[in-house]
Amino acid sequence: MNKKAITVILGSALMIFACGYQPSTDTSSDQSALETIVASTLQAMTQQAPASTPQQESSGITASYQNVSFVIPESIAEAVDAKTVPAVDETQGGPWGVAPEYIEFVLVNYQPRDDFLPPVVRIYPAQEYAAVNPWAQSSLTKLQGVLASPSMLLTNENLPTIPFNGAAAQQYAAQAKRISFSNGNGVRMISQYAQYPAPITKSSSFFHYEGLTNDGKYLVAIMFPVTLPIQSTFENPSADGVAYPNDLADTNALTAYFQGVTDLLNAASPESYQPNLNLLDELIQSIQIK
Repeated sequence: MNKKAITVILGSALMIFACGYQPSTDTSSDQSALETIVASTLQAMTQQAPASTPQQESSGITASYQNVSFVIPESIAEAVDAKTVPAVDETQGGPWGVAPEYIEFVLVNYQPRDDFLPPVVRIYPAQEYAAVNPWAQSSLTKLQGVLASPSMLLTNENLPTIPFNGAAAQQYAAQAKRISFSNGNGVRMISQYAQYPAPITKSSSFFHYEGLTNDGKYLVAIMFPVTLPIQSTFENPSADGVAYPNDLADTNALTAYFQGVTDLLNAASPESYQPNLNLLDELIQSIQIK
C-alpha cells in the first residue's frame, strides 16, 4: 500500500552569510568588489533554495501537499503531517471509514490534544465519497442544501455532520457560520458526537467544517478538538445552570437542555474558545484546492 507523507515543521531558520574582503585605499574598487560578492551570494541563495521548502509567513506557515495548500496560524499548531490515504472498504475500516483515496493533513502539537480524534483536514473527491459512504452522502446533501439557500437557518437539523464519525449523532450545533475559501464555500460549527444523549462538557466538542469546491469536485471535512467556554463536566453536567435531565427518556427535557447549552455557546465570543475560533476561520479561508 503506497503512502506519501510530508512533515512541515513550524519554526524559524537563521541563515548567516559572511562576506569578507581585504581593506584597500581604492574605495571604488572595494565597493565594486563588495557588490559583486553580495550579488553572487544572492544568486547562490536563489539557485540553492529547494522548491519544497515551506513558506514562512508572519501569521503562520503555508502547508502544501499535492493540489492542496493552506496557512496554519502560528498559535494553532507547530507542524502538519500530510499524506495520501488509500481507498478503504468495510473490511479495512468499518462502514464509517469507507472512502475513496483522499488527502489528509494532521496538525501537530495542536492544543487541546485528543489522542483518539486528532485535528484533521481531509480533502475527498466529493461524488466518489458520497457513492460509497452513506454518511458522506447525507452530509454532502445537507451541505449542498445550505449552500443553495443563503437564507436557510443554520440549525443542527439542517447542517451537515462529520461523515467519518458514522452513526454517532451530532447532538448540537453552536457558532454556526458560513465561510468561503479560495475556490469554494462551506459552513462551520461547534458540535459534539455521541451514541446516546450525553451531556455537553467543556472538553468533549469539536470545531467542524464542511466545504465544497465551486465545481463540486472536492469535499473539505475538518475536525478540530476545542475547549468550550463553560464549566460543565461529566461529573457535574449542570454546572452552567442548564439542567441535564435525570431521565434520558424525557425528550422534551433533553431538547431544552441541548438548546440551553447551544444558546450559552452562541452567546460566547469566538475568542473565549480554545483555540480562538477566529484563527480557525482564517485557516479555512486560506485553503486552496487546484
